[in-house]
Amino acid sequence: MSATPTVLVAHESETIREVIRRVVTGAGWPAQAVGDGQAVLDRLEPAPAALVIDVAIGEVHAWQVVEEVRRRALPTRVVLVASIYNRTGYKRRPTSLYGADDYVEQHHIPDALVQKLARLLGPPPGPATQSPPEPHAETPEGRTLRSAGEARLKTAIPASGDRHAVERAERLARLIVADVALYNGDALDQAAASGDELELEARLRTDLEEGRLLFDLRVPESVRRTRDFIAEALAELRAERGSGG
Repeated sequence: MSATPTVLVAHESETIREVIRRVVTGAGWPAQAVGDGQAVLDRLEPAPAALVIDVAIGEVHAWQVVEEVRRRALPTRVVLVASIYNRTGYKRRPTSLYGADDYVEQHHIPDALVQKLARLLGPPPGPATQSPPEPHAETPEGRTLRSAGEARLKTAIPASGDRHAVERAERLARLIVADVALYNGDALDQAAASGDELELEARLRTDLEEGRLLFDLRVPESVRRTRDFIAEALAELRAERGSGG
């Protein structure tokens, strides 16, 4: 009898990846958990049946991991996790998943992830008679995810302009841009192909403005005024998309 397929969980937040792991193992799939993109690349042999990965994971971008999975022609199915728990206006069906198979918003992990994995891998190997999932907000996992997601955004950034403050601001900008990019993948891909930065900014204007508002709420003005962190994070992502990784 063949072994039950393994699911690899990748998320920077230890709390969030532990919730994902529990949801996955609760359905009967064995799961391994790692905290950065490089660790994912190190775990692709033997290939897991599925990879659940934070779209804003560090070290190696999530889309670069997806490209590597496809380059190696691995059978691994990939589900991206939208990185920010925030009911923002740009939350809609992503226009591009960068080659991933599906996505799940972070706060819907308890009630939607198992169904998405089942669609990709077949019925979960857990008990055949399982109660229907509760609405995500009513589960302990849902409350944990909400707290962890908010904590990820509320990490204190000191008002000083020292390197520690700058690094925190850079990380938050990258997280926001990665989330916006998930919902605007077609615009990013077209900009990477054409090199039209002005067109990209025009298409993303509304979503980036919302992201900037979130950034401004979390980062002291004394740090914000030193650089345009959001613009830099977007330029970095666009350049890397254009260079093919």
